Amino acid sequence: MANEINGFGPRNLGQNSSVDSSRGRSEAKGESQRPSGDVPASIKEDDAVTLSSGASQLRELGQSLAETAPFDQGKVDRIKDLISQGEYQVDSAKIAERLRQFENL
Repeated sequence: MANEINGFGPRNLGQNSSVDSSRGRSEAKGESQRPSGDVPASIKEDDAVTLSSGASQLRELGQSLAETAPFDQGKVDRIKDLISQGEYQVDSAKIAERLRQFENL
């Protein structure tokens, strides 16, 4: 949004000047904007993208994480059973120590 200073702003540019807020910066520099479906002439069908080894490893890691459960269901079931039997003991000192370690990160 342009601010008017001393009467000069989008509304006071004169008859031949206009401001089109839909234009991007690249169009103002002489480059035309293309609709998203158009392919530039410089890109050919045989152009290809090659991922670095790090990007490939990251993609593989993401895929393997998506395939595994985010938690150990067996451990959850064991704790549920202990709680329902009244045998689950909370170690408050251990919890406090872990919280302290977390705060020091």
